[in-house]
Amino acid sequence: MTATDATPATGHTVDDSSEVENDVTRMARLGAWTFEALRDVAYGGAVLLWSVVGFSLVVTGISVTGSLLVLVIGVVVWVAFIHVLRWATWVDRSLAGWRRGEHVAATYRHSPLPGFVPYLRTLTRDPQTWKDMAWLGVNSFVGFGYGVAVVTGVGMVVGYVSMPAWYWAVSHPSTEYGITNLGAFTVDTMVEAAAATAIGLALLPVVLVLARIGASMHSRLAISLLAPASTVHR
Repeated sequence: MTATDATPATGHTVDDSSEVENDVTRMARLGAWTFEALRDVAYGGAVLLWSVVGFSLVVTGISVTGSLLVLVIGVVVWVAFIHVLRWATWVDRSLAGWRRGEHVAATYRHSPLPGFVPYLRTLTRDPQTWKDMAWLGVNSFVGFGYGVAVVTGVGMVVGYVSMPAWYWAVSHPSTEYGITNLGAFTVDTMVEAAAATAIGLALLPVVLVLARIGASMHSRLAISLLAPASTVHR
């Protein structure tokens, strides 16, 4: 065999190797993206849970503090409420930091003088105290809406994909709107259950993309209110 005869075979081998490497790279990128999307789904579920907790803390704290503020005990309750806010927003900072892969610090003022009154004045005048309260109020609506959307979307995908395993157990499928009654058809046969599975698989990338976009926007908003101004990424 001459050198000329061997050249095409060698070039073909190189091309095949490059294609394999490109395929491996694409699969690695897809795997990394999927992992991050699943992380954002978990983030959405955690945000939903904590938005409910935060709303309860803010409403309860404001109500109790407002009703007792005319008494001496009300001042103590106010101080306790501020520290509860700090604990609650510490969880939010941890979640946002986990989502963005960074540490989200908290910066609070310290009283320059000893004593309860200077300490109370510093707590009350600290802008971060009010930003913490504002964040919990905002997250009660924004975080709740985002979390509900993610959890609902994931629930729909799981329900539709697994439809062949349980559709037969629904006694009145035509009355279960959005579950076995999909509008265009009602799932009461295996063929229709398989069609529902196909719908669920088609919805999966949409839900994952929305989870990623929502997580990015929500975590950025959290950091803009909770992180020191010098560390906020625009």
